[in-house]
Amino acid sequence: MAAERGNRLHRWLDRYAGIPLAALSAGGRLLERPRRAAAPEAARRVGVICLGAIGDLLLLSGLLEGVRRQLPGAELELVVSSGNAGAAPLIPHADAVAAFGVRHVPAMLRHVRERRYDLLIDSTQWARLGAIVSNLSGAGLTVGFATAGQARALGYDRTATHRPDVHETENFLALGRALWPGLSGAAALRLPDAAPAFAPALVAALADGRRHAFLHMWPAGYKSRLKEWPAEHWARLSRELTAAGFSVWLTGSAADAPRNAAFLGGHMPGAPHVHSLAGRLSLPQLAWLLARADAVVSVNTGIMHLAALAGAPTVGLHGATNPKRWGPVGRRCVSLLPRAGRYAYLNLGFEYPPDAGPALQHLPVEDVLAALRTLDAL
Repeated sequence: MAAERGNRLHRWLDRYAGIPLAALSAGGRLLERPRRAAAPEAARRVGVICLGAIGDLLLLSGLLEGVRRQLPGAELELVVSSGNAGAAPLIPHADAVAAFGVRHVPAMLRHVRERRYDLLIDSTQWARLGAIVSNLSGAGLTVGFATAGQARALGYDRTATHRPDVHETENFLALGRALWPGLSGAAALRLPDAAPAFAPALVAALADGRRHAFLHMWPAGYKSRLKEWPAEHWARLSRELTAAGFSVWLTGSAADAPRNAAFLGGHMPGAPHVHSLAGRLSLPQLAWLLARADAVVSVNTGIMHLAALAGAPTVGLHGATNPKRWGPVGRRCVSLLPRAGRYAYLNLGFEYPPDAGPALQHLPVEDVLAALRTLDAL
């Protein structure tokens, strides 16, 4: 979804068509209110919309735990985007999943209206699409974010303020607290029980007797280049890790495979014990591996959150992103910021100042190595 959400056309349509459509659909929703039940405790069919990125869906799992605790007998369905649907099997407490591309709005609307939810929670932070779908859903009770400057909250029956000064896990929990003030929950994964089937060559490499470090080099979404750590830094880190007895695994999607190959050919030619996994694994398969990782270093992206929630010793590299808002959540995590430049300014994901540059160039390899030592990973 990062690619979907970061698409300029999508964002333009969401703003200039979405704002008036959200207002019109909210008007229809307001007219329906007198004939709707509004008791969350009575909900038996619950929908949760998450049209964000992979990381959003992973962090949303804390809210789902809280809702399940409040409604143990309810059927809970996730309505997700095609961009984050790969993470849905890892989310506890969901009984069903329906996935749609962000351009497939009529199909999404048909689905939510057919489901006739008693309660619909929209976790979309800023995009108007989630609000429009919620307003037109026919659900008995709806909850969503009131996000400053986004003109999207008029149609919800109950709202939670989307705050820029707390971690996103707390914002998601606030949606539940709009219904049940004492609601609590912690983000978690439903990891595969058994080892997934891998190609024989990969199985042999994983069984080489070395420790295993996983590196995720590629941020996603809008202006992703401003979130990158320099390739020469990744190369030096890889050399330091292999010298310390690690095998290094470069993760990524199928779209990242050419970039991993270019990095290996240009910066690590012939290097032993450095491999690319890009495009070779599903997210559940990767989560199984990360749960057994000896070290993970990642830019701020969904894989960082996946590693942290899987329990891996995880170092998150934050340039434009603010770790207080979007840092990894887990037992063994360290978030690092650059030593200079403009950084930690993103809230919703698109607030880039005109003079923004790739600040992670000012994060030295020494800081990453020191962070791994504090996690007893090196």
